[in-house]
Amino acid sequence: MSKREIGILVLIMVGITLLGFIFGRVILPRIIMWSIGSKVELPDDPYALELGNQSHVCDDDFQVTDGRIEDEEQVQSETENREYMAEPERLLIDVDVSVQVVKVFMDEELIKEMAASTGVEGHETPLGTFEIQNRGLWFFNEKYGQGAKYWVSFKDWGIYLFHSLAMDKDREVIEEEAEKLGQPASHGCIRLKVEDAKWIYDNIPEKTKVLIHD
Repeated sequence: MSKREIGILVLIMVGITLLGFIFGRVILPRIIMWSIGSKVELPDDPYALELGNQSHVCDDDFQVTDGRIEDEEQVQSETENREYMAEPERLLIDVDVSVQVVKVFMDEELIKEMAASTGVEGHETPLGTFEIQNRGLWFFNEKYGQGAKYWVSFKDWGIYLFHSLAMDKDREVIEEEAEKLGQPASHGCIRLKVEDAKWIYDNIPEKTKVLIHD
């Protein structure tokens, strides 16, 4: 085989590899989302990934209905709202389900501690090591009359999330749900105060390590 033929073969193999990558990362997820009838809106957040399985999220099978809040609460500037511009490898989110506390470390130094509500018995928050994935500013489920702001997925692309306390259709916190903060209350997601959920949304980039343990 001549050098020219070898070169052509290498180019063909590289082309096939690139096509496979594009199909796996872009085309196939869109086909899957279309087939299950899910509405997907790509978030504007520069840290958010291009695609994610937003078919439902953990709390009572909520449906992700949109990825933005187009009102006065819309984030004005992503960079202005971030306190930490650290690379994901410098950050760690530690979730202790035994005490319902979320801690954020940067370079092994504690920079944020938050009260949380993880999953109830039978719907436990999964334990293990995960990574931050996609995100959005709002979701709501008509069936259960509940939604939440500032969701950030750490497992299964929209299934298991960090997000705010449960809210009603008017995006007001449901007080009886807010009173449960600090004890298991969700169906697997990690609920936080609204300001804490927004802090996660604003400051924690994709690929950040999430360690959940008891």
